[in-house]
Amino acid sequence: MIRLEPMSEADFRRSLERSIPRYADQLVARGRAAPASALARSRSDFAELLPQGLATPGFQFRHVVDERTGERVGEAWYTVRSRGPAVTFWIDWIWIEPPHRRRGLATATLRTLEEEAVRLGAAEVGLNVFADNPDAMRLYEKLGYAPMSFHLLKRLGPPP
Repeated sequence: MIRLEPMSEADFRRSLERSIPRYADQLVARGRAAPASALARSRSDFAELLPQGLATPGFQFRHVVDERTGERVGEAWYTVRSRGPAVTFWIDWIWIEPPHRRRGLATATLRTLEEEAVRLGAAEVGLNVFADNPDAMRLYEKLGYAPMSFHLLKRLGPPP
């Protein structure tokens, strides 16, 4: 149903420029940043996470392509790291464009990423999901993902 295609440098830059405001909006919605500072915080967070951009070690950036139409319908970013004989596979970002949602593409993307993890020798796949994203939590639970820890936050003042 889908295939994952590597991003070029230009594709990655466009993806990042779309991702920065999306993440800024999430920071504001979750009370983690004030609207006036959210975009700068988002840029800073991405710069820290991806200091070498597309070439940041361990990271892989893919387009999600609908095999029926050949159309790029989303993105997947994931990290592969080896620690001795253990391979860690972490899904950092899955984005399906809004017009293409509710068609099974996120499920197909996760299954394809799981196949890639197995191919690379990983024994498990990890990801984060925010507590205010029940649709994603239902999807992940449906596919067999289970909570392993919880991060708690107490606000002591207004967001920075």
